[in-house]
Amino acid sequence: MRKRGSKYQSKAKVRETQARKVQASKAQVSMEFLMIIGIALMMTFPLIIIFFQQQENVQTEIGASQIDKVASEIRDAADEVYYLGAPSKKTVTVYMPEGVKSISITSNKMVFEVEAPGNDYELVKWSVANLTGALQDYSGVHHVSVQSNSDGTVTITD
Repeated sequence: MRKRGSKYQSKAKVRETQARKVQASKAQVSMEFLMIIGIALMMTFPLIIIFFQQQENVQTEIGASQIDKVASEIRDAADEVYYLGAPSKKTVTVYMPEGVKSISITSNKMVFEVEAPGNDYELVKWSVANLTGALQDYSGVHHVSVQSNSDGTVTITD
């Protein structure tokens, strides 16, 4: 028979000690898992920020490219009807992107005032013809009418 306080532990105490070790092991695994998740998030957040910054830059470049294409198409149509003479007329369908604040047509140039994140700028397209008319600056599809007049001017309207 064993006496209490002897150097041998009872079975209940052995089980209790083993249960504590298992519980401590589970807590350690949980903490390690939380640390791994934390490190992964710390590495992911900068990548997400860089992604959104690059996306904004790409959208700005696409908008600038679209505006340049629209201006070139209208200018090319104006030059074409100018060379063909009166009463030549051409309709150009273009998509005006967001960001155009105003469009002015004077003498032989078209000026597109563009609002972009970080900086506003003007896009100027020169024509051989003396241009008159006006274009609306809303974003979306425009059906632009370009007509050569008998006085040598070209009228641009939408």
